[in-house]
Amino acid sequence: MTSTTTRTARTATLVAPRSLEVFDEELPAIGATDVLLQTLYSGISAGTEMNVYRGSAALWRTRRDPDNGLFEPTDEPEWTYPMAYGYAAVSRIVEAGAEVIEVSVGDLVYTYTSHSSAAVVPAASVIVLPPLDDPRIGVLNANLNTAYNGVLDAHPNLGDVVVVSGLGVIGLIQVQLLRRLGVRVIGVDGVAERRALAERFGAEVTLEPGDHVAREVRALTNNRGADIVIEVSGASAALNEAIRIAGYNGTVIAMSWYGGSFENLSLVGEFHHNRPRIISSQVGGLSPDLGPLWSLKRRQEVVSSLMGELDLEPLITHERPIEEAAEAYRIVDSRPNDLVQFVLTYTD
Repeated sequence: MTSTTTRTARTATLVAPRSLEVFDEELPAIGATDVLLQTLYSGISAGTEMNVYRGSAALWRTRRDPDNGLFEPTDEPEWTYPMAYGYAAVSRIVEAGAEVIEVSVGDLVYTYTSHSSAAVVPAASVIVLPPLDDPRIGVLNANLNTAYNGVLDAHPNLGDVVVVSGLGVIGLIQVQLLRRLGVRVIGVDGVAERRALAERFGAEVTLEPGDHVAREVRALTNNRGADIVIEVSGASAALNEAIRIAGYNGTVIAMSWYGGSFENLSLVGEFHHNRPRIISSQVGGLSPDLGPLWSLKRRQEVVSSLMGELDLEPLITHERPIEEAAEAYRIVDSRPNDLVQFVLTYTD
């Protein structure tokens, strides 16, 4: 039967740039095709989510035209405060509508929902997670999809030299994926702890960022440069250096949802003369080079299998309860050296 019981959830809510509060939110009734979720964990994104938190994401100032796909400045932007955000929740299904057949009460699931202690969502929108010794790993589902999608866009060949610039969660996952493909991996990050993790995961060399990286990569490749550079840091200077690092006719995969300005970006020297291709990798779509046999569903199937195969537990470095979400966001925003993935926890 459809539930008519009123429930509330504790929800982390953005109320202004870099300002977050936790409120009680009333949940809707459970419809015939809905499920009620009790959240166990949710992950805070250090990339996209921080752009939202800081107020630098484009949708605070623009609105996307659904017909032509353009983002236009407007006095009525897509997003307004207060707003709950987040897209990495691991939950248990505790109640299901009368017509739900694809999932069951008790299933461990992932949802692209905000940081909230409970949620009512369509059953068709949940992703059933594989058996996990540590259910916290499930919060990395979106990161795994993003990282894997970047590798699919890059399409590396056996023996390629691939530079991963930015060794956060996504970059460190990509190091592991690329090594499984027989690729030589060079990691770039300013944090020694992250460089050490990349080397643990198979990076041949790791370097601190700067305009010396392009020269050092050429010294490691008989002056060829990298076949592929995957830029995951979100910094304009890093994207500019990625163009310099790539060899002649090389490929740069731009992974980040870049915020801020791009005064450092130069399309003069290496970009013009070395003919690199810059490819935007956005997780909502797949490379057209993959062909009709590939789909988002197939990608998710691969990601679910990878959860049990990759070394993911070292990526989860910080935890706080939902009541301390404001402090958790401040910590992620400040990017301490020992941070990789921050997880919010929930209790009954």
